[in-house]
Amino acid sequence: MYANLKKKFSQNFLIDKNILNKIGNLIDKNNLKILEIGPGDGKLTHKIIEKKPKILDLVEIDKDLIKHLYLNFEQYEFINILNEDFLKIDVENKYDLIISNLPYNLSSKILEKITLLKNSPKTLIFMFQKEFAERLLNDDLNSINSLIKCFFKIRLEFHVSKNCFRPIPKIESSVLKFEKLKKSLIKKDEIENFIKFKRYVFSYKRKSLRKILKKYDIKEDISLGLRAEKLQLIDFLKIYRQIKF
Repeated sequence: MYANLKKKFSQNFLIDKNILNKIGNLIDKNNLKILEIGPGDGKLTHKIIEKKPKILDLVEIDKDLIKHLYLNFEQYEFINILNEDFLKIDVENKYDLIISNLPYNLSSKILEKITLLKNSPKTLIFMFQKEFAERLLNDDLNSINSLIKCFFKIRLEFHVSKNCFRPIPKIESSVLKFEKLKKSLIKKDEIENFIKFKRYVFSYKRKSLRKILKKYDIKEDISLGLRAEKLQLIDFLKIYRQIKF
């Protein structure tokens, strides 16, 4: 199977049984409505099944892998298998958990889509490229974590060696768990313009906020001499709310 993997889908399959068990054990409840993105060869899917989900939807883009998934899982009445590109589908079901070993080249887009779902799940369990995980966890703000942290608390669970995959990738990985905040830090009608704002600000990340936002009258007692990355998220949001962006 591994000889025919497609580079365009960033396919590297996790084969280490210990890591698969550790990820499965992060699912702390039974009877959940779960979505797995990119189940691939289904090794993690087997671990999810052990947690007795109420519903398990599998979304896999690769039509060749879909055949393998049907052979292994079509006997389970609670499993739905979809041959779709996750980024192109409307997610209508309300899930308790979304789980995935995300394709490294699409991590940001998929995470942003999930975060902004009308019914975003309470919990996410994702494996990322280690460098991307560090950007999410970083105390310094950046274009991706300034959005995600408005909705989720993020925790590092463990790192994963590249030797746990076949074929072996060039990079190390990290597994993160996201827990939905009881109350989002940003309102629904603010999200679209906030995304434009944070993208604009972080495209000039070497400049101070005073230089980036010099055409705006910002009255909050916030040090505009700092770069955006050094602000607390709550202060970053205060600045955004003063600007008609």
